[in-house]
Amino acid sequence: MIMGYLVDGLLDRVADMDLRQPKITSHSTAKQQGQQLTALLKPMTALLKPNRPFSLLVADCGPRLEMNDTVEVVPPPYSEQDRIWDAARHTLPENIPERAKLIAIMGPTGVGKSTFISKLTATEMKIGHNLNSCTQEVKEVPCIVGNHHVILVDTPGFNDTNRSDTEILTAVADWMKGSYEADMRLSGIIYLHDISDTRMTNSGLLHLKMFRNLCGDHNLKNVILATTKWGVTPLQDARRREKDLTSDTRFWRPMIAAGAVVRRFENSPESATDLVKKILDKGQKIVPTIQQEVVKGTKLADTQAGAIIEATIARLQKEHDQEKQALLEEVQRAKKEQNRSMQEALEVERQRLEKKMAEREEEARQLHMTTNEALQLRIKKLEEEQEQRTAEEAELAEEIEQFGQKVQDFQSKLPKKHKHMVRLGFWHSSWKCQVCKKKSADEGRWLCPDCGHVQVNVR
Repeated sequence: MIMGYLVDGLLDRVADMDLRQPKITSHSTAKQQGQQLTALLKPMTALLKPNRPFSLLVADCGPRLEMNDTVEVVPPPYSEQDRIWDAARHTLPENIPERAKLIAIMGPTGVGKSTFISKLTATEMKIGHNLNSCTQEVKEVPCIVGNHHVILVDTPGFNDTNRSDTEILTAVADWMKGSYEADMRLSGIIYLHDISDTRMTNSGLLHLKMFRNLCGDHNLKNVILATTKWGVTPLQDARRREKDLTSDTRFWRPMIAAGAVVRRFENSPESATDLVKKILDKGQKIVPTIQQEVVKGTKLADTQAGAIIEATIARLQKEHDQEKQALLEEVQRAKKEQNRSMQEALEVERQRLEKKMAEREEEARQLHMTTNEALQLRIKKLEEEQEQRTAEEAELAEEIEQFGQKVQDFQSKLPKKHKHMVRLGFWHSSWKCQVCKKKSADEGRWLCPDCGHVQVNVR
């Protein structure tokens, strides 16, 4: 925060803007005066970091504003999303609609949602190439498509590696409720499916059923079912799987009959843009079923999507009970045979199973929470995660400090003829000349080609 700038000559010009009037009579007048004031003070941005937006907080623009009043220039935090917005503003046509169009990107974990958004926005999104999911929370990514100001809603997929389906549904439901209360409506949904999957697994069928209940059949006319990863799948196999998806009543056929459209995502900006335009061309707004339910105050367990998760949890709990009973029988047999190694292995398995059973019980409890209770739980988890990150950062800083001390101790023990050796960092095998500061990656005895200074570069 930069305090205490006295705007001398500029305030003379500010006075001409009628800011000394005792009352601003309309919002448009205030907005126009604010724009003029921003334009007048724009040269002051040179005092801030380059390419950083700024806001002006003037304590009183009424009749008490005098020549020696203080103007406070506050640079807000500048995130990657802010950078995208700034880039978008310079490419917006003059007739751009004031309200943005919201399009949700949904699909199972690892299907390529982040890749799709990266292609459309020309920005580097975190993309996963292993078993861990990238998207952990609902994210809003702005972009420009034609003459439309678009916000892509990147949603986490179910069957996640780090979070339960209940937590993911809670995150999606919270966003749906918040967007509805902010008078923001979805224009449509793009549901992505990995065409390289050799078959539709049980988890895939569960996710598809979850999506249909979450969206609602009445909204499927604003849904695009898009297949991904055509470039890494043999064309003949991909076409056969696409045909299976569209013709089998267990998969996409009922949704297509209700109005959903099937398209291919070719892993290119043009293909991503084409899919988004097909949603925008409909010119409609939708309210998904889950959004209607949570706005009414329905508990997650009583929503259509939550009912599927609850049934799944009940099935898993039953399987765990059966597994636990079989495990206890194995333990008794191992004790009878006095098989020590088998007992230890079964104990590890018992602990793993009990952990799973505790997780299922926690999921079931969360499903029946009220909105406020679920929110408090999420806040608590976020606080715990923040505390853990802070502790890890402190531990890392301590390790770096200790390592730096070891480097200093090592340098202090070098012979005098080595005193000119200077390391440029802990993580690079590079040095610089003590005389002219020329950098070098050569180890050992080194003659500086610029000034002729001789020094020894050692690790």
